[in-house]
Amino acid sequence: MESMTVQAPTASELDIVGTEAIRDPHGYFGRMREIAPVLWDTRSRSWIVTGYQEITAALRDDKHFSSDRIRPFIAKKLSGPDTDPKVKQAFEVLANWLVFNDKPKHLRLRMLINQAFMSKAMTRLTEKFEALFNDVITAAPAAGRIDIVADVSVPFSASVISEMLGVPREDRGLFAKWHRLFGPVVGASLDDANKYDSLAEGVSELSNYVRTLIERYRKDPEDNLLSELIKAQDDKDALSEDEIIATCTLVLFAGSETTANLIANAILALLRNPEQMSLIRSGGVKITDAVEEFLRFDGSGKAVTRVVREDTDALGVSMKAGQRVFLILAAANHDPSVFEDPDKLVLNRSWERKHIAFGYGLHSCMGLQLARLEAAIAIPGILGKWSHIELDGELEWHPQLLSRGLKALPVKVSA
Repeated sequence: MESMTVQAPTASELDIVGTEAIRDPHGYFGRMREIAPVLWDTRSRSWIVTGYQEITAALRDDKHFSSDRIRPFIAKKLSGPDTDPKVKQAFEVLANWLVFNDKPKHLRLRMLINQAFMSKAMTRLTEKFEALFNDVITAAPAAGRIDIVADVSVPFSASVISEMLGVPREDRGLFAKWHRLFGPVVGASLDDANKYDSLAEGVSELSNYVRTLIERYRKDPEDNLLSELIKAQDDKDALSEDEIIATCTLVLFAGSETTANLIANAILALLRNPEQMSLIRSGGVKITDAVEEFLRFDGSGKAVTRVVREDTDALGVSMKAGQRVFLILAAANHDPSVFEDPDKLVLNRSWERKHIAFGYGLHSCMGLQLARLEAAIAIPGILGKWSHIELDGELEWHPQLLSRGLKALPVKVSA
């Protein structure tokens, strides 16, 4: 890629978590891409990358771009005498998350937990997940006003992750609180003054809860992911308890939130495109193909973050070591140089899986098969439960850069 000089826009020109960017990220970041696929944002003091080719190049370039943004943050921001030890401890848990590690630790953690998320493992669990969805959808009213997020997508995705990890049914109601406490930091909300205190509370509660489960399954293992993590070993050593806790907090938070958002986003897309909803109802499209288009069109992973390892012009601009880079996956998935009519929802789109809703390369999402399976169960299941669904209220999105999710999806339904 040839080097180029990009004029950095002023702070007033960009607001990457402003109302417009949150409401319509594809349009907002698409307009940025038309200016240049790589821009410097003076407000967030970050590079914003919106081109498909540039994003995939960065995602496969671990020489110049690091996923480890937590440890440098701890060293720079949380090492002073005035640091709240609970906040620092919370970030130390996040530092062990798979997504915030580079090689070799990333590979080690990935190999140890990979089997639970492989396609064959998902196939084996399909019947169990269908039963979990049936429990959720049966509990929802046959007619009236409901919230797809609170009544369907969150309880279903939380039930799936809980089942995989071995979380008792009576404890699954705790997820909503933990999502609220984790979300502002993990999703990169730039306007929440209390987000670090909230994170500290959430990480402390969830970590303590996971410790009780570890004690339980170390004594009496069962057929679940946590029991496998406890006994998992590679050629050198087993997962430490801190690594198990970190992995479980990651799976419990990210594994349920992202899929819940995907399901709700898909239903909203269908409500806005009734001809595509009819296509699913009539069996005119394979649900697995439809899920791929939902992932591309409005997936729950809006962006990922990297840190520049060393001075580089790998993306065609001069980047300095230590600078933050936001790779806008949502913009890449609407890049017209890759996708025809990218802003149209086309469930029977003829294409290979070019979208990068799950990332790309070494750091592609391990839960991709799980997310696909859950969406393939829930979306037709929702349409099967209610013959009529219509929006019934204003929409409000979580004001976060990295994730794309509705606070609620209020609808009127009838059987």
